[in-house]
Amino acid sequence: MCSWWFIDALVAVGRREQAEDLFRRILARRNHLGLLSEDLDGIDGTLWGNFPQTFSMVGMILSAMRLSRSWEEGLWRAS
Repeated sequence: MCSWWFIDALVAVGRREQAEDLFRRILARRNHLGLLSEDLDGIDGTLWGNFPQTFSMVGMILSAMRLSRSWEEGLWRAS
């Protein structure tokens, strides 16, 4: 969950490229079912802990929305 908050903070301060990179790196750490655990090992990315899907999925969805906001705004302005 904290990783998603960090991504949101990066977007808020205009560091979109860094936020997108981190978003992709986190998504790459999902297991074979597409799930994220509570924690990741900071060195090798091993999944630790339980799989609280509400927290990780809601955080992922909100961060994805924030990262795509400029695209959505551009789409609506063009019409």
